[in-house]
Amino acid sequence: MSGLVKTPLREIRLRVAACVVVLMFSVESLNPVKVFCSAFGISQSWIAIISSVACAIIIATNAQDLIYFMTRVFFHSILSIFFSSMEVLGKQNIPTHGPIIFTGNHMNQFVDAAIILVTNPHKVGFLVAEKSYNKPIIGHFAKAVGSIPVTRPQDQAEKGVGKISFVGCTVYGTETAFTSLRKGDKIRPGRSPDGYTIKAIISDTELIVADVKVGGMRSPTEEPQNVLLTYDVLRSVDQSDMFSRVHAALAKGECLGIFPEGGSHDNTHLLPLKAGIAAIAFGVMEKYAVNVPIVPVGLNYYRGHRFRGRVVIEFGAPLRIDKEMYQAYRKSKSDGYQQLLTRVEESMKGVLVTAPDYNELKLLHTARRLYQNPTKVISTKEKQDLARRFSVGFSIVRESHGRGTDKALPDDIENAKLRLAAYQESLDEWGLRDYQVNALDAPFSSQLQTFIHALVVWILASIPSLFLNAPVGFAAHYWAHKEAQKDLKNSRVKLHARDVLLSKKILFSLVAVPVLWVSYALLLYTFSPLSFETVVLFFLGCPVFSYLGVMAVEAGMVDLKDLRPAFLRLLPSFRTEVVEFLPKTRQALQTEVRDLVRKYGPELGDLYYEEDVQWDQVMKKVRTPAQEFVEKSLQSGDAVSSNKKSIRSLSNNSMSPGTIAEQQDAAFACDIVDDEPRTEDTTYTFDERAKKMN
Repeated sequence: MSGLVKTPLREIRLRVAACVVVLMFSVESLNPVKVFCSAFGISQSWIAIISSVACAIIIATNAQDLIYFMTRVFFHSILSIFFSSMEVLGKQNIPTHGPIIFTGNHMNQFVDAAIILVTNPHKVGFLVAEKSYNKPIIGHFAKAVGSIPVTRPQDQAEKGVGKISFVGCTVYGTETAFTSLRKGDKIRPGRSPDGYTIKAIISDTELIVADVKVGGMRSPTEEPQNVLLTYDVLRSVDQSDMFSRVHAALAKGECLGIFPEGGSHDNTHLLPLKAGIAAIAFGVMEKYAVNVPIVPVGLNYYRGHRFRGRVVIEFGAPLRIDKEMYQAYRKSKSDGYQQLLTRVEESMKGVLVTAPDYNELKLLHTARRLYQNPTKVISTKEKQDLARRFSVGFSIVRESHGRGTDKALPDDIENAKLRLAAYQESLDEWGLRDYQVNALDAPFSSQLQTFIHALVVWILASIPSLFLNAPVGFAAHYWAHKEAQKDLKNSRVKLHARDVLLSKKILFSLVAVPVLWVSYALLLYTFSPLSFETVVLFFLGCPVFSYLGVMAVEAGMVDLKDLRPAFLRLLPSFRTEVVEFLPKTRQALQTEVRDLVRKYGPELGDLYYEEDVQWDQVMKKVRTPAQEFVEKSLQSGDAVSSNKKSIRSLSNNSMSPGTIAEQQDAAFACDIVDDEPRTEDTTYTFDERAKKMN
C-alpha cells in the first residue's frame, strides 16, 4: 500500500460534489430548483431571470480576470499543439504573493510571453513594444492579459543626414545638420545595436555623446575611429507615463513580465540587458517603498522554431535590491542600475545553458550525452544542470589554462573538441542521433522488422493530418520563412531570424486553420449528399480530429526517428562504412570526455563536487578571474570531500559572445536536440557514474 499515490482530500471532495450535483439535476424529484419553486409556489422563470442577472453582474465585475483566464486556456491549447512538451523547473522559487517581476530571455518572439503566461501560477502582464501592441491579433492578446505598451526609440528611427565619424566621444559629421537634433536624442552608427545619447551639440558638424556603459552597452570609443559611417537618429521619448503605470501596478501587488534584452533574437547567449528593468525596480522602491523580487526565467528551447519542438522553462531564485545597491543608486543612478543589471544577468545565466555560438552549444550537449551513464535516463532538471556545468566549467578552464591573448585551449581539450565535432558531423550526415549509435549492430531480421513497423505506423498516422493539418503546415512554413527574411533585413542583432519563425507559423495558423475547416464544410455542403446538420457536426469536430491527427503523427514520428537508421542498416555499404566505425568512435570519445572531466574537474571546486549548486552565486563568482574563483571554492573548506556527490561537471556562459559574422555560417545548420529516448526519470548519483567509469 505504501507504493500507492493518495488522491488529495480536496480533489476527492470535488469529485463527490460533482457526482452529487449531476445526480440531483438528473432526477426530477431531486432537482433543487424545482423542489424550491414547488415548495414556495414560485415560478421557475423568476429563478432563471434572477440567475441570469446575477451571472451578468459577476461577468461584468470580473471581465478582465475572465478574459485573462480564457486567453491563458487558449494559449495553453495552442502551445500544446506546437510543442511536444513544456517542462517546468524551479516553480518553488516563485513567491506565493505579488508583486513580482519576471525576467526572461527573448529567443522566440511572442511565444516567450505565451509560455511564461501559461506556466506561471500568477496573473502576469507584460511590457510590450507599442508597435506590436497596435498590431492585429498580437495586440488583441496583449490587451487581453493587461499588458502595458512601451514606445521604443528604435521603432521610430530616422535615417541620418550625411555621414559621421567617431573620435573618442566626439562625433564629427560630413554634410550633417546636428543642430536639428536635441540633447537627449541618440546617434546609432552603422549596424550597431546601441545608440549613444547626445550630451552636447557644438555645431552642424560636431557633437559630443555620453560614455555611459550601463547593462553591457558599448562605449563610443569602441566604435571604428575616424571612419565615415551612416547613422540613424533615435529621438528622445518621454517614458514617464509608462513608468508611472508600471510602478503603480507593482505597488498594488500585480506581477510584471519583461524581456530585458529589449528585443527577440536567435543568438545562443544573452544580449546586453537594457536599463529599463533597473529603472522599474528602483523606481517602485523609491516611490512606494516596495522592494519587488525579480525572478529570472530561463526559456531553453530544443528545436524551438520547429513544429513539435521542446522547451524547458526554469524559474530561478528571486533577487531583491540590497542595501549596497540602494546606496549606490542614491549616489549615482547609473551605478545603481549597473549593479542591479549585473545581478539580473547573473541570475538569468543561472537558468540557461548558453555558449558563444551554435556549434559550441551543440558540442556541449554532445559532451554531456557522452559523459552521462548510458544505462540510465536522467531527469530534465539533471540534464539542464549537467549541461550548465559543462558550459561554465569549459569557460573557466579556457580562462585559467588558455594560452595567448585569444585564450587558445589546451591541446588535449582542443583535440577532443575536434573529434567531438567530427563525430557530430558524421551523425548529422547520416541523419542519426547519439542514442541510436549503440543499436546499429542489431541483427538484420530485427532491423527489417523495425523498418517495416515504423514505415506502416508512420503512413497510417499521417492520413488524418494529410488533409486537416498538412495544407496549413506547408503554407505556414513558406510564409514564416518569407517574413523572417524581412525581419532579418531590419534587425541589428538577429543571425537568421529563426526566433520569429514559430510566432509567424502560429499567427498564420490561427487564421488559416479555421478558413480550411470552413472551406471543407462548404465543399461538403455544396457537393455532397450530407445534410446540413451532419456538415455542422463535421465542422465542430474538426478541432478534435485535427488535434488527434497531430498526436497520431507524433506517435508515428517517434518511430520515424528509428526508420532512417533501420533502413540504412539494411544497406551493405552502410554496414561497412558506419556500423563498425561509429560505435567504436563513440566509446572512445566517451572515455576521453570522462578522462578530461576527471583531469580538470577538481580545479572547479563546487561545480565538480557539489550535488546542488546555487547557480546565481556561481555566476557571480564566474565574473571574477577564473583562478580567484577556483581559490575561493577550494578555500571554502568543502571542495575535496570524499563523500560529496555529483561530479556533474560544468556550466553556463562567461565567455564573450562571438560576433555575428563568426556565427552566421554555422547557425542555421545547428539545431540543439535533446535526443535521448524519453522514459521515466531516474536518480543519477556519483556512485553510479563511478561504477560505470571504472
